[in-house]
This record gives sequence, structure tokens and C-alpha cells, in this order.
Amino acid sequence: MRTLGPFLTTRPRPAAVPVLRCRRRAVAFLAIGLLAGCGGGDVETLPTAEIVDLTSGDVSLLSDIEGPAVINLWGTWCAPCRTEIPAFEEVHQARGDEVRFVGINIGDDPAKALAFLDDVGATYDQFSDETGDVSTELRATSMPLTAVIDADGVVTTRHLGPLDQDGLNEAIDEALAG
Repeated sequence: MRTLGPFLTTRPRPAAVPVLRCRRRAVAFLAIGLLAGCGGGDVETLPTAEIVDLTSGDVSLLSDIEGPAVINLWGTWCAPCRTEIPAFEEVHQARGDEVRFVGINIGDDPAKALAFLDDVGATYDQFSDETGDVSTELRATSMPLTAVIDADGVVTTRHLGPLDQDGLNEAIDEALAG
């Protein structure tokens, strides 16, 4: 051990053999982990959280939404959401016969959410996450969050942050191709 001042000491480097053994073990564990992941592991599907229809008040489960579908979590308090919803509406008008569009409001009074949707002209299905379970289960650490599911209900895209029309169309194309 060498002293380089009153507070700093250094130790001699260990022999190269243990370092090589550690590296070999790390590579082996990494390879095993990668091979285990190639076995078709878990696929992400929509959680069984309750959603409430903003217009009728009917309660259903998010997991009951059949794909292909675009699920968008949004709030009136979220600036990117406010600009994203009109773009989603345009894609909905163009591709609504290929894929279902579902909006899920987070944190707003239903009347306020409906007034906003009316202002921007959004016509696709709208629900609310009254319990907070949807945003928790989908790990929504920020808004907006968009999930796209294929015909089998498998999440093919999970995007945090705003999506423009091109990005949304690409995500839909990926779900339809799967």
C-alpha cells in the first residue's frame, strides 16, 4: 500500500488471473441470460385495470380491449397531451377502420375532460382511470403514454412522451404486421 497524502492511499492491483476469471464468469452469466431471453419469454399485454367510459359511466377492463388498438393515456394538465390528441384524431379519421383508438384520461374531472375533447374534436372512445391503476400498471412515469397492441393483444409499442402522426402510423404499421 502506498500513501499519496494524508487522505489518499492506493493498493496494489490484484493479479491478472482473478480478473480474467471474473470476466469469464460475467460473460458466461450474460450469455446464459441472453439465451434464456430467446426462449419466447413473457410478452406484455394490457393489465386488468378498470376504466370508466367518460360518456356513459360504464365500467370495463382495459384488458378486454381487443386489438389492434392504440391506447393513449392523457390529461388536460399535460401540455404535450393537448397537442398530441388532435394529431391522434387525424390518424383515427384516416385509419379507424384498421385499428381501434382509445383515450384514457388521467387525473381530470370527467366534465373537464369531455369539454376539452369537445374543443379539440376528438371522436374516438374515451375513458378515465379513476383508481390510478392503469397508469400504475402501464408504468406511466410521464405523460402522454401510448401503447399499441396487435390483434393478439400483445403490446408492440409502448411510448412515453408525445407521438406525431408519422410515429403513430409507424407504431400502427408494426402492430398490423405482427
